[in-house]
Parts: sequence; structure tokens; C-alpha cells
Amino acid sequence: MKLRTELRDARRGLSLQRQAKHAAAIARHLLDSNLFSEKKVIAVYLCNDGEVNLSATIEGLHERGHSLVAPRMKAGGYMAFYELERFVSLETNAWGISEPRATNSVESESLDVALVPLVAFTDAGDRLGRGGGYYDRYFQHCDTFMVGIGHELQRVPTLTPHRWDKSLDAVVTEKGWRLCSGRAKTCLSLNSQAIQS
Repeated sequence: MKLRTELRDARRGLSLQRQAKHAAAIARHLLDSNLFSEKKVIAVYLCNDGEVNLSATIEGLHERGHSLVAPRMKAGGYMAFYELERFVSLETNAWGISEPRATNSVESESLDVALVPLVAFTDAGDRLGRGGGYYDRYFQHCDTFMVGIGHELQRVPTLTPHRWDKSLDAVVTEKGWRLCSGRAKTCLSLNSQAIQS
């Protein structure tokens, strides 16, 4: 898909300084929200391919006592989430992506919030990933609160979702939050400057 290639190239083309600035702004938007006011089990990702680096967010969530999990790729186009322990070294898979050790796996039903990477997003909460369908398959039958994490340049007017695509409840970029679902608009109380329309 041409759009996927163009947007992956665009995010990889961001300077290290711009990437760091976006990551810091996104961490601030996330940690200043009430989404993490109570202890939760939170799925995060470990960045690759120009995705937003969540290191500052992960550190902030660990400091607040949340349980964090991150994905490991499995055969057959599947993934599983494992506990992301603080100060424990990561492993690198065959694609050069960092992963947690395969020690304590977590069932999908126990995940309260998922911070997920994306290639493109719409204001309606449609998400375009890399094309493997890993996240869509994993979260297909879960009620996890889905937050897409991306750069503002990944915003597009429309996408044509497939019936199996998992919609996002909200998206956070360096510019702030976009609330996409009814439950996001109901449960999140945010500083008005943090909400993009």
C-alpha cells in the first residue's frame, strides 16, 4: 500500500531531535491525563522503524506503580504480552525489535489500557498498522482501552477499515489527544489545551 510506505518513510525521516521532542510531548500528554490515576495493567510497545519512543512514558508509569507489559512476536503472525520489568535487560528478536523476556505472560483480558503504534490514523479512530495484523488479532475480542501513539504527520482524513480492524478509543501525538470513542469522551478529563479537534 502506497500510503503505508509513504508514512513509514516520513516518520523514519524525522530528525533525532524532532523524534525526541515528540516523545517528550507525548509522555507529558499521557502522564498528565487521568487515564492512569488508578493502578492498571498497561500494554506498551518498544519502538522501531520511526515509531514514537515511549521510554519516558514507560519510566513515568513504572514510577507510579503500574504493571507494564510489552509484546513478543510468535510464529504464525501472532504476538503475546509479557511483563516488562523495570531495570531488566531486553532481548532482540530476528527483526531487530526489542522484546521483554518470555517469563511472565499476561492474558489479554487483564489489560486495562494499550498504547499501540501506528502508521496512520484518522480522527474517527481508524488505525493503519504495518500490515501484519498482529494488534488487530490480539485485541479483537478484548475491551482494552486502545490509545494510538503517533506523530501528527501520520494523521490522514480517511482510511477504509476492514471488519477485523480494531478501532482506537483515542490517539495521542505531540500536539495532544484526539478522543475518538464515546467512552474516551466520557472517562477522560483533560486540560482543554491537550485536546485536538
